[in-house]
Amino acid sequence: MSMHMEGPALTLTRTKKYKLNLTKAKRQQLEMDLFHYNKKRKRNGEAKITFDEYLDIRCGKVTKRKLHPSQQGELDKNYLSLPPHRQTTKHIPSRDSGAGVATKQEVLQYTGDNMLGIGQLHKSNSVPVFRKEDAEDQAKMRRG
Repeated sequence: MSMHMEGPALTLTRTKKYKLNLTKAKRQQLEMDLFHYNKKRKRNGEAKITFDEYLDIRCGKVTKRKLHPSQQGELDKNYLSLPPHRQTTKHIPSRDSGAGVATKQEVLQYTGDNMLGIGQLHKSNSVPVFRKEDAEDQAKMRRG
């Protein structure tokens, strides 16, 4: 039987809503947490909340919902503008060293005579071959 055909009695998740038991010590701790929470909200420019609202948030009864972009209001025009002290800054040109652009690096080539050739071990993995045994191992797909 699949789970979607069973009744709510066979659910694996709890559906009971637990009541919060507040002791004096726990209430004091929650009030201190509320104080810091409101302090943080004030720094963000949000309004303070009451103790009951804070309890609902802590117990998971209330979730913050984001507003639809059409309901958020207009964007502040000064949001993307330069701060006042930067608006008067003069343009400073880049330093010209006279050398022009970066030069192209020389292509490195192996000029010794120890390498027998280039082998291909897997797909497009090119491997230099220095001994005949290496070439045989690559042909047999052995590593090491």
